[in-house]
Amino acid sequence: MRMQLNYLKSRRITEGATLRLLSILKMLAQIHVFLGILMLILSALADYVSSRKNTIRLNGLLECCSFYFVVMGSVGLCGAASYRRGLVIAILVMSVHAILIFVPGIVIVSSFDIHFHKHECWGSCDWHLLATSLPQNSQCQILCGTNVDEHKRSVMTRLGTDYRLDAGLIALAGLELLFAIATFLISLKIICSKITQQPIVEMMPLTAPQVQQADQSNKQEP
Repeated sequence: MRMQLNYLKSRRITEGATLRLLSILKMLAQIHVFLGILMLILSALADYVSSRKNTIRLNGLLECCSFYFVVMGSVGLCGAASYRRGLVIAILVMSVHAILIFVPGIVIVSSFDIHFHKHECWGSCDWHLLATSLPQNSQCQILCGTNVDEHKRSVMTRLGTDYRLDAGLIALAGLELLFAIATFLISLKIICSKITQQPIVEMMPLTAPQVQQADQSNKQEP
């Protein structure tokens, strides 16, 4: 009897801890969706500003990274709501991708944009800067600051975008990195927490002699 009660009590504690982890995962997933939407808006706005000022930037790259964060948050919401181990494993893998690939990609591209814009850099190539393949014996040059006169500016293309947009993207990417690390740890803890689905021992009613014996044992205990 006492062993059954101890088993039920430990089972409730384990399930309660797992439910708390799932609620934390749900909160983190909502944050991922929110940050992803913000970065998606800033990335689209940076591309729009770049097109208006006729500057060169990697259009679409930051939008893809931001959309990945939205998808990761959506998967986390589904996994936290249904507690499907497959979805929890999926968000764990996606958080690793976010930490190692997508967040560094946003930081690197935005840092280059800030650097080029701050130093007033211009570039020119005998092939298109966004071409998928490079011709043989091609040439490119990047000039910054006072090295660019009016004649060179007329034949070269401005590099970089408004630093305020890129600084906002870098700040949001830093937050995304922290929350992605937290998501990885919470997901790993949920996966490692094994709730054993053991059958509960059916409780049989005690007979009169067993009741008397239990009362006597309780009286003997200090």
